[in-house]
Order: sequence, then C-alpha cells, then structure tokens
Amino acid sequence: MKDRRLMKGLRSVALSLDPDVSEKADSFTLLQSIAAHCGLKLGDDGSVATCKKLNLQESSSLPNKKRKRETGGSTATTLPLSKAARQINDHSDQAALLPSQWQQGHMLDWMLRPFSTEHFIKHHMDQRPLHISRQQHQTYFDGLLTKSDIHQLLETQQLQYDTNVDVTSYTGGKRRNLNHNGWLETRTGEPEVASAATVMQRFEREGCSVRILHPQRWVEPIYKLLSYLEDELRSPVGCNAYLTPPSSQGFAPHWDDIDAFVLQVEGSKRWRLYAPQNKTDLLPLDSSRDLRDEELGKLLLEVVLQPGDLLYMPRGCIHQAQALPQAHSLHLTVSANQHCSWADLFQVCIPRALELAIEESLGLRRSLPFDMSRHMGLVHEGSDSAQRAGFSNTARQLLQQVMDQMPLDAAADRLSVHFIQQRLPPYGLTGEADPADLELSSDSKISMVRPGIATMTVEEDCIALYHCLSNPRVLHAAGPDDKPEAAETADGSPSAHGRLEFDLGCGEVIECLLASHSSKQLSFVLLEQLLDSSESGVDVFEFLSDLYSQGLIHVE
Repeated sequence: MKDRRLMKGLRSVALSLDPDVSEKADSFTLLQSIAAHCGLKLGDDGSVATCKKLNLQESSSLPNKKRKRETGGSTATTLPLSKAARQINDHSDQAALLPSQWQQGHMLDWMLRPFSTEHFIKHHMDQRPLHISRQQHQTYFDGLLTKSDIHQLLETQQLQYDTNVDVTSYTGGKRRNLNHNGWLETRTGEPEVASAATVMQRFEREGCSVRILHPQRWVEPIYKLLSYLEDELRSPVGCNAYLTPPSSQGFAPHWDDIDAFVLQVEGSKRWRLYAPQNKTDLLPLDSSRDLRDEELGKLLLEVVLQPGDLLYMPRGCIHQAQALPQAHSLHLTVSANQHCSWADLFQVCIPRALELAIEESLGLRRSLPFDMSRHMGLVHEGSDSAQRAGFSNTARQLLQQVMDQMPLDAAADRLSVHFIQQRLPPYGLTGEADPADLELSSDSKISMVRPGIATMTVEEDCIALYHCLSNPRVLHAAGPDDKPEAAETADGSPSAHGRLEFDLGCGEVIECLLASHSSKQLSFVLLEQLLDSSESGVDVFEFLSDLYSQGLIHVE
C-alpha cells in the first residue's frame, strides 16, 4: 500500500511539473524528471549532480521574437495543435457526484478531474487536445441527459427544426439534412415543429443523428452545469446534445469556433482529431464548412470515448466522430471561448481609439502628401525609396498615437455587458423581491447575492448597472432564427434585460457593492457615508430598495 501511494505521489508531482511525462513511466524516470526541473541531474547510479538551470526568459527570447513574425504577434511558446494530444486516466478513488451534489465554483475542476483548472489553462487551453479516460467511473456524467430524455423533449417542448433540433447523416463523404417531417422537404417560410415520431424513426431506421441545440433551456441538470460554469469562467458557455445510432456518423469533418468539451454520456464513439493544414486556421474566429478528406491535416488523436470520458478540443481542431456498432452514442458538447479572443476585444476598442486620437492629434488631421500615389501602392511595394520609407515612418508614429488612446477598460466593460445580457440566469437565484420585505438599520450588512451577476458602465450622463437575473432561460444562446415572441412576458410586454440607471455620483458605491460577497459584506453605515460624500442626493434607502427589488443584494 505504501509503495502504491509513493508511486502515485511521484507521478502526481512529475505530471504537475512536466505534463509530457508518460503515464507509464517507472519511479526512477519520474525522479529524473523531477530532478531535472529542480536543476539537478540524477545519474543511473543514483548520484546527483548540479546542472545549469534553464533560464526560461533568456533562452526563449530569440525564438519568441521569431515566432512573433510567424504567428502575427503571438507570445505563446508553441503553436496551437503542434503538440501531441494528451491522454490520461482518472484513477481517483472518489465516487462520481450527482448533479444535486455539484458545488458552485468547482465545475470545471469536476469536469477535468484529475486535473485542476489552473493546470488545464497552463498546459492545454488553446494548445492541444486532452482525453481523460474514466474506465473506473463510467457513471461520471449520469444524471445529465439520456436518450429517453431526448425523446421526451421532442414530445413535449415543440422543438423546431434548424432552431432547436437537427436530423442529419454523413455517408460516402456527403452530409444529408432531414429537417422536415414529410418525405420531401416543403419549405413554407414558417418554422416547422419536429415530430417526435418522425425524428425517432429516422434515428432508429435510417441511421440519422439527432442534435438538440441548447438543451440547457429545458433540461435542469444541464442548466445547472452551464450556469455554474458561466459563474466560474465569466464568459459565455453553450451546449449541444448529439444522439447517434450504432455505426453511424452525423457530421462531416470540420472545425468549430469554440473550445469544445465532449462529455460522453451513453455508448461509445470513435473520434479522429486533426490539425488544420494552414497556420492561418489555428484558433479561428469562425467555424469551417464541411471538409473533404484531402483537406485534413496531421492526425493528432484517434480514440474511442466510453461513458464518463471527457475530450477537450481547442478552437480550430478538425474532428469527426462515429458511433461504434454495439449501441447508440449520446454525448454533450459543452462550448466555451466563442468570440472571447484578443481580436474581439480590439474590434471593440480600436475604432473608439481612432476617434479619440483624431480629437487629440493634429497630425492625424493633416492632409496626405500630394505625391503619395507616386511612392505608395501595390506597384511600388518593392521600392526602397526615401519617400516611401518616410511615409511608412510617419504612419507608424501616427498609429502609435492611436494605440496610446486605446480604451481597454471601456472595451472590456462592453464585452462584460454583452456577456451579462446573453448568459443564463444564475441557477438557484429567484430574481425579483418585494421591496416591502426589505428591513434596514445601522447594523445591516449588505452584499451582492452572488459575484459576477452584474456589471456597470458609464453611459452619457448616468451609471448603468446591468444584471442577468431577468434573462430568459429559454433564449440562452439565441440566434436570429429564434422567434421574438419567446422574449415576451406573460402579459405580452417585452422582457428587457435587467438594467438600472443611477446618478454618476453613485459610481463608487456601486463599485464597492459589485466587489462584495457573502464573506466581504458592506455595512449600511459605510454605504450611507459614501452616498452622502458623493453629493449625488441619492437616498440610501431608495438606492438599496432598487437593488433589492431586482433580487441583486442580500441583507443581514
């Protein structure tokens, strides 16, 4: 027992220091790996010698400079998908948790066990695929979704083709969509509700896969999982469910514009993962079309997912999957990092930076030289004239003035507002409360009911506070095909996203509140003093009542 614990400890330490260490390495190899990381050399006879410890900053500076030219400025040490896929086994002695046992703030750790979120971010996210095998824990994802649940959704939820459900097959290199109830597709322009009998018949008899889009809208455990993940990651998280008949494949090889976490729930499925052929397709901002076999790059991984297994694929990882002959396959794809790149941030802030720079810089408002066309343009691209060099130098100097005006905080706020408006309503929070129930005194302690449920921005002459408690769950991850009627309340009035306006003088108070939580409460007296010193004229009781009525604050 002691030898087993020692070996397990050695392997855990070695893997935490170097994720490329083999899972099957013996104890001496593990010790050598640990020693090397500490700047020591462990000889075959067990002797230890000091070796020069690698200075990562100095040794990587020249390759990184070269890589910046190759990858458009990436500071990563390796190209995405250039490393081999990682495969590990979950040997944990802990039993699988039921959805009722999940803990907020630990969902990604739960999905990635035995890895931590920190380890995953450092060694895998945006870098290479990861397969976690759970042969000893095949019930790990039980309680999320079943084949019977999908049948029940089709019978009870009026799911629409294209918007909520896809029926598709992929044979002979061609994908076929059957998003209609009749034998022939007869589009009328109106959404068609999928017939449960037709969909399941095509699944059972015609080998068609069934994809349920955004099952978190109706399935409680998936709603809880995604809501907790959005709390944790502070970015949008989505989900699709895939039910595939035995020996069938529903989709052509392709890549997606999301990081994908595949959770195998029922049956088994063979996955093949490939690198894209072109570096420009690494970490793409858009999904690909269906790809042909000759367009596939290097095979990164071929693996059969069993129940309980997890597969992570970075954006741009080409993939295709086929159910094994023995039984149907059911998996969930949990998606993250869609439109959450540096490029998305700069698309927001660069136009505003140019506007601000134009106001400040006389140089940007000066006229272009009359002879520009004599030295610039495609026909002069190879010229090394002094006039061309001078023009380029002036452009770089002016561009730097634009960069100096980059409103990063304002752009980050805009992205935060967009996330708050599109995320799920937080699981377990009820939303609106009756202001008449609010009791305040000088001894009251106030905090947000949960961190990350609201954000603030400055808009013209007010502070705007956006929150997600009134977000409609049925419109999570809504696209242009979703009917706007779904966003109406019971009385037919529009259901607007939560937004409150406050006087500009309330900014400091709101900042303090947004940073509060159950372990960092604010006193009523402090809030009253902050509002009084702001000279905003806002009454503390009215201010807190507005927040309480939206369900945003907790008062003790």
